[in-house]
Amino acid sequence: MATATIEQALNGLVDLVNQGKPTDAFDTYYHPNLEKTDLDGVTVSGLAENYRVGEELLSKITAVRTFAHRGTLVVGNRSFVVWELDFDHADNGRVNVTEVAIQDWQDGKIIRERYIA
Repeated sequence: MATATIEQALNGLVDLVNQGKPTDAFDTYYHPNLEKTDLDGVTVSGLAENYRVGEELLSKITAVRTFAHRGTLVVGNRSFVVWELDFDHADNGRVNVTEVAIQDWQDGKIIRERYIA
């Protein structure tokens, strides 16, 4: 995949997230065979299961102070997206973190995503 194509897709993904449409971003930019590892180190396989886990997380957010995209870098078929997050979660309390999503692309979609902070 060309760097410009991935950059364009990431712009669309960030735009959807900024509009409060993270599930639309998931539907559009994530591969059916997605493997996603969040900060807890647990890897979830498959788009449907990742969608379920994401919906559960979002349903437990009680307040948002910051949810901001801070930068993007694309190298080959890998992208790095920096997010600054500060929100309250019903189970986990306050979450205040700057994290990097490391994304591998295949067939025009994110097939593997890992988060580090």
